[in-house]
Amino acid sequence: MYAELRATAPERLAGVVGTRVVRLGGTALVVAGSTDRLRDVAAGAFASELVRRVRVVVAYWRHTPWSVGVLPAPHLVRHRVARPHRRRGAAVVSLGYDQPVPLGDAVRTALTALAPTAPWPRTAPLPGPALFDATRINPRGRRPSAYGADAPRLVLDSPAFDAAALARLRGAGSAEVGLHAGPAAVAALCATGVLVDVSGLSVRARAALSPELLAVLEEPPPAGEPLAVEARSVRQRRAALRGHAAGLAGASLPAVTAILATRRPALLGPVLAMLAAQTYPNLEIVVCLHGVPAPPSLALDRPHQVVELPAEISFGGVLGEATARAAGTLVTKVDDDDTYGPEHVWDLVLARHYSGATLVGKGSELVFLEDRGTVLRRSAGAAEAFGQVVAGGTMLLAKGDLEAVGGWRPVPRSVDLGLIQRLARAGGSVYRTHPLGYVYHRRATGHTWDPGEDHFLRHASVTWPAIPPEALA
Repeated sequence: MYAELRATAPERLAGVVGTRVVRLGGTALVVAGSTDRLRDVAAGAFASELVRRVRVVVAYWRHTPWSVGVLPAPHLVRHRVARPHRRRGAAVVSLGYDQPVPLGDAVRTALTALAPTAPWPRTAPLPGPALFDATRINPRGRRPSAYGADAPRLVLDSPAFDAAALARLRGAGSAEVGLHAGPAAVAALCATGVLVDVSGLSVRARAALSPELLAVLEEPPPAGEPLAVEARSVRQRRAALRGHAAGLAGASLPAVTAILATRRPALLGPVLAMLAAQTYPNLEIVVCLHGVPAPPSLALDRPHQVVELPAEISFGGVLGEATARAAGTLVTKVDDDDTYGPEHVWDLVLARHYSGATLVGKGSELVFLEDRGTVLRRSAGAAEAFGQVVAGGTMLLAKGDLEAVGGWRPVPRSVDLGLIQRLARAGGSVYRTHPLGYVYHRRATGHTWDPGEDHFLRHASVTWPAIPPEALA
């Protein structure tokens, strides 16, 4: 049974409306309180019924910068999308087909306009006995309050994952699962970020969990400090996704190229050591030295390229040269003076898998003020959410998507923001995952945007004299 958790106004509205399907011959009316609940219809009992005309109504829909039209679909001959004039409210999608199609397919077509994604891989296998669909069950919307001492604790014998349940789980701190919970349900619960107590789980279900996930679950509970709780949540969800997400667990992982442009050879040692220490197995590194000679030797136990480029090329031009040399399907930008934990690249690939976003990254919540020797945490926008801003030194996207919008602008600054703006205009989406594993460094001078170090201190919620180990978990 769920503990009582406070729901937001949109969640309350979605709960009141619920989901309804009305059939009249070959016509169907589908009403859902939210796009999450609409996804439940796409996988529900009516999904296989054949229809030729469908009207989909979502009671609460919110405009996003990447809202696009209905994408092409088999036998679709006409469609219409009516969005609310004030950017939030009821949205309606009407679809007409030249021959009957399954209602679930029609609903998924409507979702391309209401909640567009570009998931990787494009076609994921159906969930098996110990697999779950991470595009539906994931940490999206996880609330910071869930890591506090007062976060609710749930007792779940056999977890369910409809939209209402997922909304409640976003604010829950921990959950105890009972004897009847199956391994796929337990892994899915772990992927939401709720700390899971499996002491009551059956021996058979425990044996079906991946060794990595089981090892995390058998660790002693974390200390009450919120960062320690959050670090445990992040490690648990990583293990659940890597071991049990359909289309990811056991699949061939996409090749990633980390591109690094620098004018400061003295900083190469630490940042290359951090890249070499990444746990993601299929990683290549491209280093572009911008107007400076290469050091005598760069010992890297990773596939890598080192390119020397003249100083007169713009920073965006250097990134373009690095991208052109990238062999990876995915490209991630790395800054030479920030700190990266060993799971950083994995975090980005996982977030791209479950969010379906065009570009993923992390926020600059953890900041190291180098001249003061202070590490702080500040509010920098919602984590595990779609948005419009991520830290430039964390961006990951497909090389093809980058090229489709013209690549990096050949300008000396603001290349990150320019890319995000062009992606949004082209219908792309941006997702920000959790902030752990990345620490943004600030110095007294030398930054394009420089509000002063006091700006960061004024907005700090907690400070440390050094980077805490949990921040890089």
